[in-house]
Amino acid sequence: MNSTDYWKVFKYDVVDSTNETAKNICGDCNEQFVVIADAQSNGKGQFGRKWLSPSGENVLATFCIPRREIAAENLISFAAANAVSVILKEFNIVPKCKWPNDIEVSNSKIAGILTEKTKDWVLVGIGLNLNWPIKKSELENGKKYTSLFAECGSKYNADKFVLLLSNALNSHIKQSAGETLTLYKSFWNQKRNIEILVDENWQPAKQIGIDTDGALIAGLTSGQTIKIYTSARIRTNDV
Repeated sequence: MNSTDYWKVFKYDVVDSTNETAKNICGDCNEQFVVIADAQSNGKGQFGRKWLSPSGENVLATFCIPRREIAAENLISFAAANAVSVILKEFNIVPKCKWPNDIEVSNSKIAGILTEKTKDWVLVGIGLNLNWPIKKSELENGKKYTSLFAECGSKYNADKFVLLLSNALNSHIKQSAGETLTLYKSFWNQKRNIEILVDENWQPAKQIGIDTDGALIAGLTSGQTIKIYTSARIRTNDV
């Protein structure tokens, strides 16, 4: 797997993390590319959390896009979530987006997205549970996870899935902000119960909407409306 229709491909057996490997390549590349690995020794999630994955079982990829190629850079996480969700629908499962960067099936996480920016590049890391043989299992952190194999009963080649994802992502990064947000809202799990962090206290809230800048609009029981820009200030309370 040397290249796709739109992306130069760098494939590794094991890396520290695909995002960190991609950063090292950026200076020597002037076209969009993707870094793929069978395993990561220090996979990255949001806020320094680790992304754990058995070797060869899942999609571990970082897509590196010149900033000039992205139509709505502030909504790049949503564009990536849309690309993943559209593909998952083709497997006859129902993906739901948990704001801002997780994709779930039946309230169980199946994929996560981590975006980082440099001066000239946007890095979109996507981890997707592909052939992991678990079904809504609860791990030590209390969160539930599932996989494509667990939902569909069939294993799928990771490289082929990355090809699907590459083509889908290339299309979605070129969509306007309005198109991106409209599609994302069609996948968004707005009904999930949430709590938000206000003055160091967690308070129950409802998800009211998503602003044009990607912020979550939440309503407190007091009637106050708050805009949330980071997942560090939100948690679900129905898992």
